Amino acid sequence: MKKRTIIIIVVIALVLAGATFGVVSARQKSQASSSDLLTSQVVNGELSAVIDETGTVHAEQSASLYWETTGIVDVVKVSLGDQVKADQVLAGLSESSLPQNYYMSQQELITATRALEDLYENAAAVSASAQSELASARDLLDDAEYRWLLNQPGNRYSSEELKSAKAKLVIAEKQLENKQKRYDNAQGKVNKAYAQILLTDAINQYQYAQWYVNWLQDGADEIEMGILDANVSVALARLDSAERQYGKVKDGPDPDDVTMAEARISAAQASLDAAFITAPFDGVITAIGVLPGDLVAPNSLAFRIDNLENLLVDVGVSEVDINQISAGQPVILAFDAILGKEYQGEVVEVSPVGVQQQGLVSFEVTIQVVDADEEVRPGLTAAVQIVVRHVEDVLLIPNRAVRWVSGEQVVYLSTAGENATLEGLIKVPVVLGASSDEYSELLDGELKEGDFVVLNPPSASIFDNMQAGHRPEGMESFR
Repeated sequence: MKKRTIIIIVVIALVLAGATFGVVSARQKSQASSSDLLTSQVVNGELSAVIDETGTVHAEQSASLYWETTGIVDVVKVSLGDQVKADQVLAGLSESSLPQNYYMSQQELITATRALEDLYENAAAVSASAQSELASARDLLDDAEYRWLLNQPGNRYSSEELKSAKAKLVIAEKQLENKQKRYDNAQGKVNKAYAQILLTDAINQYQYAQWYVNWLQDGADEIEMGILDANVSVALARLDSAERQYGKVKDGPDPDDVTMAEARISAAQASLDAAFITAPFDGVITAIGVLPGDLVAPNSLAFRIDNLENLLVDVGVSEVDINQISAGQPVILAFDAILGKEYQGEVVEVSPVGVQQQGLVSFEVTIQVVDADEEVRPGLTAAVQIVVRHVEDVLLIPNRAVRWVSGEQVVYLSTAGENATLEGLIKVPVVLGASSDEYSELLDGELKEGDFVVLNPPSASIFDNMQAGHRPEGMESFR
């Protein structure tokens, strides 16, 4: 019994000793933790929210040029780094080393060129003939229509002409009467015969004058009008045929014939051009694969040319960030190969379609280097910061001070200023806006410029337990 009592006393002593040690340790730990708290001030300033990516510089235009035929290189006219113009000849093959089809292409080019010239010359002659026929057809129709219109009743005369015709008819009638009387009174065979001649002439003149008056007034008869109608129809048909023929040839030769001739010329010229390498655009020679005297074959590399006037960087942006990016946004670029310098860029193109790689979806964004110099070269790796938002004159808090507690973002405000203590901390809910690597824009929260916030606050459970045991006076609402 005595032994058992001793054991109980020892256990109680150990428990009391442990509790005492725990209190002392907690107090020491609290003091040590308070002395280790780091603070930073809430400041007013500007902030650029960026998306960081990595890409490779490339020229806007780049081309590798290959030989298209066999032969021996006769001359290389450029050196590495030379600036060249579009269509400038860079190298050529010795004509004597070219295959037989080269000479066949020369003859084909001459033949096809002549054929095209003949097409245009013949077309010009045919067009002139068709135009002449068209003019004749129009004249014929005009004449037929005029005659048809002239022979309509009332259209053959003017008032003066009709008066003149009627006057001539009166005179002819009077002369006929006179000649009839002379014939009737003639004596003797000779006088009678002469009177008959005069009477016959008077009758003819009278009949013509009568016919002419009737012709002027009555117009053409049915038979004449039939002939006139037929003449107009024939003239119209001839004009229609002439117009259709002229329409076919007035614009030159048949387009299909021209296309075929031009295709022959292009094919022959392409075969001849295979003996030379020309620059497809203005640029700089960035690689040379041939020397004079080299034997080359189709698909042998000759040159590489790049347009270094406009340098681009392509980066892949995550689907999470892509909706923040649009053309025109500024970009900051840095290069591992160029120390101590930053370059400006601009987003020029955003791919509308994402690409899935290794389970992640990314969108290609193309950036133009705005102020590139001779140090920026295709192939360099670029660290890219796309500025998606820039704000000025806003409150900024360090990102290190922000914590998530019970689904909301909070910071811990030090009521003791720069020398923060655990007992002097207040949990303040905040709403953040734009964010950079170090700071975030404060949109809402009980903070002001100059306040100190803790960068390494205690865990939420420790803070809540501490607050439950000791709350600074007047701060109960900041939990």
